[in-house]
Amino acid sequence: MEYAQTNKVPSSVEEIPSSTEERMRNMRMTMEQYMNTASQRAREAAAYADRTVQRNPWSAVGVGFGLGMVFGAMITLLASRPNPSMLDRFR
Repeated sequence: MEYAQTNKVPSSVEEIPSSTEERMRNMRMTMEQYMNTASQRAREAAAYADRTVQRNPWSAVGVGFGLGMVFGAMITLLASRPNPSMLDRFR
């Protein structure tokens, strides 16, 4: 019932552009709210990461080193794989 009430059918051709403009305004407001929320959360996450690194700098160094080793090993393994040709894949 709620859906039918919010999406009224325009009774004249003159109402169509105004309803479209209103929908666009509502969509812009909603997107601005989402963007504000996302940017606020990103700021909070960055502040938390900064506080954590300030409290435990050696832990942060260890995590960075470990992640670098894992990614480096993955890249090395992928680079050393032989690349079969397209014809070899279908044989």
